[in-house]
Amino acid sequence: MKKPTNMIFAGLAVAASFVLIAPTAAAGSTTIHRDSATGDPYSGAVHGDLISAAVEFESSAGNATCDQSTLDGSVNSDGTDADIADASYSDSSASDGSCPNDQGGRTTITPTDLPWSGGNVTYAPETGGQDGTITINNVSAEVDSTNSWGMQITCHFVGAGANDSVTGSVYNPDNANRPVSSVDEAQAELSQVELTLTSGDLGCPSSATMTATYSILGETESGSGTFDQTLYITS
Repeated sequence: MKKPTNMIFAGLAVAASFVLIAPTAAAGSTTIHRDSATGDPYSGAVHGDLISAAVEFESSAGNATCDQSTLDGSVNSDGTDADIADASYSDSSASDGSCPNDQGGRTTITPTDLPWSGGNVTYAPETGGQDGTITINNVSAEVDSTNSWGMQITCHFVGAGANDSVTGSVYNPDNANRPVSSVDEAQAELSQVELTLTSGDLGCPSSATMTATYSILGETESGSGTFDQTLYITS
């Protein structure tokens, strides 16, 4: 039987995934390229691998960290229809998919209502910062957490932005300010993206945040399932 407790329990992600802002893009203002900033336009499947130390889920009730995460989706070359078809969050410390939390227990993040569809990637460079932004709409997840006494709580979160979205920054492979300089691929950074509670047990926090950075690759051969295609974003 579940016992409500004011533990942790932060919410989800993306993605994670992926990783973003500017829900509408002016037609023709964004192009995603293969190989370089002048390469052929790229439309198709994309894959994100976690390259930050961990996905961090935080709330006023506590924190959880996952050191493994992937995102799979697709995008058009003009940045439209950025969708996440699959997302996963786990930790190498356990085989059951759960992640450690600072209440001495475990937290499991399960993405729900996939695909998260209708997002976009937008070229929006900032001096000394990002090359673009990404919005993922319709983000939702179930977060199940226990503490060291075995008490359990289940919370349901969605993205706090319009259309249940989360927002983050995109960096080109040669941007000196990309979050993880040792990885020479496009990167999506989610920094304290907000999540809102929609339902859950007594003790669920009303909001949570997620922080993570992903490398983003496409397919050199469409439909191959091999993600080895370097990507760039320009105007």
